[in-house]
Amino acid sequence: MASGNLSPRQRMINMMYLVLTALLALNVSREVMDAFYEVMLDQNASIETVEGQNASLYASFKSAAADNPVKAGPWKDKAEVVHAKSDSLFNLIESMKDELILRAGGEDEENPGKPKKMDDRETAPNYFLIEKNGIALKSEMEAFREVLKWESVGNESLITALDATFSLADEIQDGVKMSWEQQNFEHYPLISVLTFLTGMQSDVRTAEANVIDNLYSNINARDIKVTGVKPIVIPTSTFVTKGDSYEAEVLLAAFDETQNPTFVINGESIAAENIIDGVAKITLPANKVGTETWNGEIRLMTNGEEKVYEIGEQFYNVAPPSVVISPTKMNVLYRGVDNPLEISVPGVDPSNLVVNGPGVKKSGREYIADVTRNSGGTMKIAVSVREADGSTKSMGSKEFRVKNLPDAAGEIFGKSEGLMSANLIKKATVEAKFNNFDFELPLKVSSFQIIIPPFAPIDCKGNTLNSNAKAALDKAKPGTPVIIRNIKAATAKGIKPKVAPITIDLN
Repeated sequence: MASGNLSPRQRMINMMYLVLTALLALNVSREVMDAFYEVMLDQNASIETVEGQNASLYASFKSAAADNPVKAGPWKDKAEVVHAKSDSLFNLIESMKDELILRAGGEDEENPGKPKKMDDRETAPNYFLIEKNGIALKSEMEAFREVLKWESVGNESLITALDATFSLADEIQDGVKMSWEQQNFEHYPLISVLTFLTGMQSDVRTAEANVIDNLYSNINARDIKVTGVKPIVIPTSTFVTKGDSYEAEVLLAAFDETQNPTFVINGESIAAENIIDGVAKITLPANKVGTETWNGEIRLMTNGEEKVYEIGEQFYNVAPPSVVISPTKMNVLYRGVDNPLEISVPGVDPSNLVVNGPGVKKSGREYIADVTRNSGGTMKIAVSVREADGSTKSMGSKEFRVKNLPDAAGEIFGKSEGLMSANLIKKATVEAKFNNFDFELPLKVSSFQIIIPPFAPIDCKGNTLNSNAKAALDKAKPGTPVIIRNIKAATAKGIKPKVAPITIDLN
């Protein structure tokens, strides 16, 4: 861990930061903000893993100091200094995150820890830039970095890594000097700032782990009494897309540096070239969508006897490659039609989805929303996932606007205006159609009114001219404007849109 080379996990985190930084430049949608929140949850899980490993190492320091206080005691004291400084900075950042959420309106009632206003762009800049809390945080990080560097004297690669991780220098962007505070807290939505702060906490715990591991290496291995061995699985991610691969590191918390354990995953041994310093790198296929599981065991020779350590069932989720692009102004459902919906949750079998919304029902592999009876201007569709134990977990909801059907146009022989003979009009069927509408929605004409100057308006039932209208056309002269108006038409669901009139000049 004290090496200058970045671990696969750290490389993953660094790449994630690059992706997040790029996304911050966009006017991100609600789905992307939710993705930031999921990333923050993954970071918290990673932090918990590192904290567990650190706790185990601090226990080893304590045990070593108890066995040999003269040799191990000073290293234990140095580790405790690092521990105290790490906790102090970690807790400071945590309190800042809590304060930002509180100032921005508090937590989401259904998701504690998730801010209500993820897109808030004022709270973080005011707190860190106007109120100078960013300067205070930067100062604490500088002090933390220098303490860790002091405790790492003699390990130049680790010192270089600490400088890189906690680089707080100003930068020139587009010819303008930007402070560290501006680079990280100005113009960004609240959820991205919270994700960055959580990433900073992850850096704090990882740096702490690297430094205490370096301190621990200064104690001779035979001076430390190992009381237990536990297999640890560190996946690069438990979420992968179809066609990609699930990757993880599998190791023992304590191992004999003179020999590598034997790793058996899903009944197959890992090749020796894939095991380095007791750490095995495994690659499992992701050929189908859904949840995949695996297990295994680690075998280690101890005092001439092989001991077997079971790896409990692990899982990873496989989802199809996807991108979410939402035209927010077009989140519209129309009354009078079956609005098709595609609803999915990456990595979740469609049969385990629970979709709720007025008029929403499943149709084959998709969903249909019939909002004909919805009298309001909006409606919400909520999606949950059915867990293995029968419970459901909310995956969020989306609000749609509900609109009436657009106006239709009246037509005879496919024309709403122009020139036509009286004989042709007499044979016409009056129709109503939606033009430039995304749904194929037939309309049935039930009545209309025709005006043939100089005669009075004539009312017609159905969709054809009656005898009075035909008689009037026989007497009309060329150039007479014929108007068909008050066209009444309805859809199969009984929706009656407004229909534009038809204007024809006799030739």
